[in-house]
Amino acid sequence: MSEPREHEGHWRSRIESGFVRWGRFVIRHRWTALVVSVLVTGGLVAQLPGLTIDNSTESFLLPDDPAVVTYNAFRDQFGREDQIVVAVRTDDLFDRAFLERLRALHEAIEDEVPHVEEVESLLNARVTRGDETGLVVEELFEVWPESDADLARVRDLAYANPLYEGAILSKDRRVTAILVTPNTYSAKSPTESELGGFEDEVAAEDDEGAAPIYLTDVEGDAVVEALLGLAERFEAPDFELHFAGSLILTHRLNQSLVRDFGVFIPTAIVLMSLVLALLFRRIGGVVLPLLVVVLSVSATIGIMVLMGIPGSVVIQILPVFLLTVGICDAVHILAIVYRLRMDGESKEDAIAHAIGHSGLAVLMTSLTTALGMTSFVTAEMASIAHLGVLAPIGVAMAFVYTLVLLPSLLAIFPLPVPSRGGIARGHFPLEGFLMAAGRFAVRAPHRVLVPTSLLLVLAVLGALQTRFSHDGLSWFPEDDRLPRDFAVIDDALGGSVSLEVVVDTGERGGLYEPELLADLDRIAHEIGFHAADPLVIGKEMSILDVVRETHQALHEGRPEMRRIPETREAVAQELLLFESSGSDDTEKLVDTEYRTARLNVRVGFCDALVFPPFLEQVEALLEARLGDRAEYEVTGLISLLGRIFDSLIRSMLRSYGFALVVITPLMMLLLGSLRRGLVSMVPNLMPVVAVLGLMGWLGIPLDSTTMMVGAMVIGIAVDDTIHFMHKFQGYFDETGDLEAAVCETLRTTGSALLFTSIVLALGFSVFALGELWNVRAFGLLLSFAAIVAFLADLLVAPALLTVVERLRRRGRAPAGAIAPGAHP
Repeated sequence: MSEPREHEGHWRSRIESGFVRWGRFVIRHRWTALVVSVLVTGGLVAQLPGLTIDNSTESFLLPDDPAVVTYNAFRDQFGREDQIVVAVRTDDLFDRAFLERLRALHEAIEDEVPHVEEVESLLNARVTRGDETGLVVEELFEVWPESDADLARVRDLAYANPLYEGAILSKDRRVTAILVTPNTYSAKSPTESELGGFEDEVAAEDDEGAAPIYLTDVEGDAVVEALLGLAERFEAPDFELHFAGSLILTHRLNQSLVRDFGVFIPTAIVLMSLVLALLFRRIGGVVLPLLVVVLSVSATIGIMVLMGIPGSVVIQILPVFLLTVGICDAVHILAIVYRLRMDGESKEDAIAHAIGHSGLAVLMTSLTTALGMTSFVTAEMASIAHLGVLAPIGVAMAFVYTLVLLPSLLAIFPLPVPSRGGIARGHFPLEGFLMAAGRFAVRAPHRVLVPTSLLLVLAVLGALQTRFSHDGLSWFPEDDRLPRDFAVIDDALGGSVSLEVVVDTGERGGLYEPELLADLDRIAHEIGFHAADPLVIGKEMSILDVVRETHQALHEGRPEMRRIPETREAVAQELLLFESSGSDDTEKLVDTEYRTARLNVRVGFCDALVFPPFLEQVEALLEARLGDRAEYEVTGLISLLGRIFDSLIRSMLRSYGFALVVITPLMMLLLGSLRRGLVSMVPNLMPVVAVLGLMGWLGIPLDSTTMMVGAMVIGIAVDDTIHFMHKFQGYFDETGDLEAAVCETLRTTGSALLFTSIVLALGFSVFALGELWNVRAFGLLLSFAAIVAFLADLLVAPALLTVVERLRRRGRAPAGAIAPGAHP
């Protein structure tokens, strides 16, 4: 193969010549390139022990998202609202043996579970009563009952207290809850003295590195693992345990991520090895590309650690994605190297000319893939935005390693010419089939385009049926403990996540106002009216509980006196008596000035798609009840989940639009033709429409993982199109014969296109081995898209080019003339 000719003004030829010169430069400095690559990779790989994981609910959103800012401000004021609910089911809650076991578990949680601020259960449930000394606030089991009569008295107190039902007791009296409140801040967080006081936010922000650190995923996992360890010790047929809460879900996601990571990478490497062995039939053709790609992936993860980006359910797709894309880059170079070696070129010439032949195409595919992934930077979801940062870096690393490390390794190690099989005769697998398919598409384009159009119509109809979703519990297998535990707790106790309403009266002691308290009572009561199936509203908690029970206790415990006092002075006095009793429960409900209060409403876990309209109705209710009398904010986990759902839709539309707006003109520029650029986008968009159609017909929702398929498909599908159109354009410019150009394109690059598509399909198929359903769906959809993209480039692109070229030539040729190279 001769050096690419430098036609004056032909930028493509000049760039190809530049790639040849680069190849020769790397070959001359092969050992230097190898040593530098190893040193850089080693330095980045050394960062891997610092890798962290974060699948918390708030981590799905950007740190400066208004919902996250509000949520963090709430936590700074009132502490964690996302308790871990440990539900205990039995036949008789006040059986003495059961209570002894419950006490042992309660004490074990306090003594053995790390990073826990408070443990609440029947044992220390609050009882407020009045006596001759005034107000007494004590625990339900202040004195352990020794006699049956004492036990019956305690039971009657528990069953009569309206605060317990739905909070720590189920209506059927067969389930009781232990509420575990983890620490708000990490053990690594600066102390209050180091912060200069949390209330001095400006000082804390100015003191770089002194900002409070919330409980980390590692610490949260330690809490959950300790609880699960206790479950193994305490659980029995008459002491059935169930767990729910955001930390439980996060821990389970983290477990799944670690498990899947250990499955995905080895499986992908094995599959890639088989494909490379089938294509090249040489050990070097298997080992060298894998070595190059594994090192580039490892280096990228090292960069991820340096950037402080944690692993997540979304980020876990990154290594396999980069492994797959990187292998495709190497295959395009290596395929030409072996072909040129079989044509008699020396090893050095073959390497340099292969880089000249495919270097520009690999650069363009890397650029379009990176741009496709960069579209995720616009996402409002943090983990997806992180992917939008890391994936382009990884693609760039794969490109650099392919053009630096791969040619240096090829130059250092032996590169023998295959001596057996079709590859030894210059024929790659299925080469004849590929050329025949291209010839068919050129000669009978209508036989390709008509059925393709019908399939696209079917796909569009399916795409119109796609729905959005964000339901973390639905990702797990049906027999998994997690969704079953959440269902039990939601059914027995009315909910496992929280809605928080924060009301600021704007004045010190504003919460003493009976009318305002009455409005809060109405709001708490009316919130449930706005919950439509499947949303379930459970128990609410606020300062109203303290006010009413205190008033009742000071009036001989009469049930009719469980109400709000009539005057501001009475409210203030009774709350002062409650605080003087030694209880600190008001700290979790109001600020020290009685200016700001929280209303906590327990809500059942369900698909986040139901939260946005519900939250809008809550906002309207608050506006109607409070008006200008008080400021309010809505937060809590369901507020975050609702925000995630809204962000999901906007992020998808932005990423798809960004990918199209950026890649379409880039294709026109790279192909040097408006017409061919537009034609090339048809096979690029077909996989997207096909995937969305398949999702619609199969009922696969668009969630935080599957929503990424479209933009990723656009970036990946462009790769094959660029390789095809890049070589086609060169051959067509030389011959003017469309059929010959298509056949020669498929002869020289068709096998690489086929096998890179197989690599993509197989590489993404490893996600089907994942534990989470959404990850499995993501992998299968991407594999399907890779197959559709290849078929579109093999058949649809030549057929479209034929139709467009005939129309163009007929417009220029005299009537009745047949354009040369075009078959009637």
